[in-house]
Amino acid sequence: MKKYVIIPNCSDLNRGDQALVWETKRLAEDAGFKGDFYVTVEDHEPIIQSEIFGLIPISLVLKHPSRFFKNNDNITYSLFIKVKWGVVAFFDFIYSLLLLCPVLNVLVYPFLPISIRKSIDVLKDADAIFIKGGGFVHFYGGMTSSYYAYFSLYHIFFCASLKKDIYFLPNSMGPYEGFAVKWMVRKALNLCKFVSVRESLSKNMLRSELGIEAPVFPDLALYLPNSRMTKNEIFSRYSIPIDRPLVAITMRPHRFPKSRTPKEDYLNFKKEMSKFVECLYSKGYMPMLVSHTLAINTNENDKICIDEVVKYVNPKHYVLFSDETLNCQELKSVYSICDYIVGTRFHSVIFSFANNVPGLAITYTGNKAQGIMKDFGLDSYSICIDDVTADDLINKFDMLVENKQQILMKIEAYLSAAREKRNTLINTIKR
Repeated sequence: MKKYVIIPNCSDLNRGDQALVWETKRLAEDAGFKGDFYVTVEDHEPIIQSEIFGLIPISLVLKHPSRFFKNNDNITYSLFIKVKWGVVAFFDFIYSLLLLCPVLNVLVYPFLPISIRKSIDVLKDADAIFIKGGGFVHFYGGMTSSYYAYFSLYHIFFCASLKKDIYFLPNSMGPYEGFAVKWMVRKALNLCKFVSVRESLSKNMLRSELGIEAPVFPDLALYLPNSRMTKNEIFSRYSIPIDRPLVAITMRPHRFPKSRTPKEDYLNFKKEMSKFVECLYSKGYMPMLVSHTLAINTNENDKICIDEVVKYVNPKHYVLFSDETLNCQELKSVYSICDYIVGTRFHSVIFSFANNVPGLAITYTGNKAQGIMKDFGLDSYSICIDDVTADDLINKFDMLVENKQQILMKIEAYLSAAREKRNTLINTIKR
């Protein structure tokens, strides 16, 4: 039986990443890669749903330095915790660098934990490596940026040292700030047999800053099938009111890395979102606040942010939706019952657009939301998280409602082209 490995990581709590991993597997199978599919998983992350889907979890070869000094309440990091992580990262760098050399690899291997040795064995036997679609190649400088780039790209370097074919599926990439970051990204991508991006902004940045040409293919989550849950089942199961147009809203904790006052800006963001929720209700809509991504860590757990936002909102003026038992296909079906989406989690926007639900995007890191909205022809319907105010959101939302039919035409045109591009991507990988 042939073996294939999908990297980077998958967690059942992050339904966007889960969708990308699942669609990576389905795409590879449609391209003729038949066999067992493995996926790298961080320690303690739930993976049951993905195992049922047919994925076999393996450990990371290079793990995050936080594993010895875990701080789940990670909206902010103290200098002390960063120093401790730095010490761990230094020793991780040494052993991981030795693993990249075939001669020295055999000296390090016997001293590694069993879980890492098992992962190395799988990677050595793998017939191909797939970098799942998504967006993890973006670095903003600072004292940790160089190691973060090395950590993020390490499994590409390691698999290349094993002479494996690596397929880099549609990702958003850039910026590339920090010491040696551009060199590492260029090196990693040049080691891949195939490289693609998921929007034109990344394509242009890749060309202008790294001199690499890559074709554009749509975000793989657009192809994710809905579950078999009907709209009536969803309304009934979760007691969602049907007397008002339903507006799904996703939001997340955010560190505001560009700001000199990140805590104040995050608090302001939550207050502005609460005003927006109240304003939507006053206009006759029912806001449905969706915990799109749940997580062990605070900074990735949408429910943490939502719980703080609703402190400022009349409890009768919104609906909460949070169900960690749903997989990505089931959650995608949930968005189909909505009339509009205002999404900070961009895969909540992707899931909605795939169901012909128009909406706004609140952008935060990397090029993904900004770039994909531009390729849809809907860049006027996005706003940066640093600039969010209730007034601006309402103005854009009113524009969204007014131009709904034209927006739906643009979404359908993009989806129609995307269906054909999936076939092109499959044939390209086959070749």
